[in-house]
Amino acid sequence: WIGVDCGSADHPMNTIIRTWHPGRFQECDAKMKKVYGKSFDEIFPLKKYYQVMHLKLFPKGIVHAENLAGDIAKLGSTRAWIGCFPLRGIELESSMCRIVAWLPPKTKKPARKKAAKK
Repeated sequence: WIGVDCGSADHPMNTIIRTWHPGRFQECDAKMKKVYGKSFDEIFPLKKYYQVMHLKLFPKGIVHAENLAGDIAKLGSTRAWIGCFPLRGIELESSMCRIVAWLPPKTKKPARKKAAKK
């Protein structure tokens, strides 16, 4: 699974946001045409990419935790054990969760043996 510190791992224009904010979609589409010479839908066809993080990955057992915040940036690329503890419920599509990271213990370097004096 993956964790992201935003509302969705999907591109906003591949979610319902493109319908809720049509002006923003038009701005995005215009920029895509200017920069890449193709419309947003030519590059990311809606039938293929609409909520791809949800519709394509979830059936394969790849899930994601959204809206992670707080100290997540402090982890960077540090290896850690991650725990995800969702609130209990029946037939939930999603749930608020407590996400916890445990860092590996710091190990002390073995002391160097000093050479015996002659």
